[in-house]
Amino acid sequence: MTAELRRLDAALRLLRARGLGGLLVYSDGSCNILRPSYLKYFAGFTPLGPHACAVVSAGGRTALVVQPRWDESRARRHSWIADVRGTDDMAAALLEATADLGVSAPAGLAGAGLMPFPLRDAVQRRLELHAADDLIEEMSTEKSDQEIALVRKTAAAADAGFAAFTSASRVGVSEYEIVADVEYAMRRAGANDNFILLSSGPHNRAMRAPTDRKVARGDVVIGEITPVCDGQFVQICRTVSVGSPASALTAAYDLLLRAHEAALARVRAGVPASGIASAIDGVLAEAGYGEFCRPPYMRTRGHGFGIGSIAPGALIDADTHAPLPAWQAVVVHPNQYLPETGYLACGETVLVTPDGYERLSQTANQLWVNEA
Repeated sequence: MTAELRRLDAALRLLRARGLGGLLVYSDGSCNILRPSYLKYFAGFTPLGPHACAVVSAGGRTALVVQPRWDESRARRHSWIADVRGTDDMAAALLEATADLGVSAPAGLAGAGLMPFPLRDAVQRRLELHAADDLIEEMSTEKSDQEIALVRKTAAAADAGFAAFTSASRVGVSEYEIVADVEYAMRRAGANDNFILLSSGPHNRAMRAPTDRKVARGDVVIGEITPVCDGQFVQICRTVSVGSPASALTAAYDLLLRAHEAALARVRAGVPASGIASAIDGVLAEAGYGEFCRPPYMRTRGHGFGIGSIAPGALIDADTHAPLPAWQAVVVHPNQYLPETGYLACGETVLVTPDGYERLSQTANQLWVNEA
């Protein structure tokens, strides 16, 4: 059975278990680290927007409705769903599709938070809808071999991006130019898109969007590099010293590396995600930086990526008690502001396994130096 048919089979089992007469999986075209696309996961199609929706009946019949109408041919090429309907009136087309497929009330709606009120109201006048984001989240916790292979491909793109980041972090190069080199390298490695935060200077306060500031000798350049390949995200966080690092910078980064290793030792399927944050904070507090283990000196100790992951795009902190799911991509990063050195970036994405974790990046997690 293909991965697509397994998803459909899982959806039908959950529909029956919940007494639902069908499922609508909606997208407004957005897909980012904070908002992974349920439609992309289920239908294999990345919509342009403004509207796209997969329709599934309890009997297993499926359709994919896309707006604008002219995007129908692209949807046919990319989605496994054979019945693709282009439209310029999403409400009318959705009502027609649910009627044709025999979707009965109540029906589940995944992506309800993205569907604008006029569209949802029009559908609900005929069909009772129940929020069903958790249905997609539940069925997606079991990763296919294809998905895991795609995560590894994305990790390779992140490594290519960081190689470009290190090379470009040199005297006279602007932050915009660094990002351009990173983007080019990762797209050549197969990435569809890229989210990046960085900062450069002798004492950074946080990571942010790039500017036209030019790198100077003695700067510390920090980056959070996040490529996406067909809906799968991977992130690495690294720090580059432009010129020989000061002893304080070396010592500070060694501290973050110890915190990172302590956190990785807590990673295993079934254990609370809060252990990641507790381990990082414990190492920093023991070194005398306990007061810096909260905002604004740090933001989060990690997060998940994609559908079915722990805290996707949000945060992992001491209050994130949900267990880590097996075969999920999870970022562990003790990114931290320290008074002696400023904000430093340290961490990467790992794949959670039943017995621990698989390191995805081939780039060493260390303080990097560019003498150019």
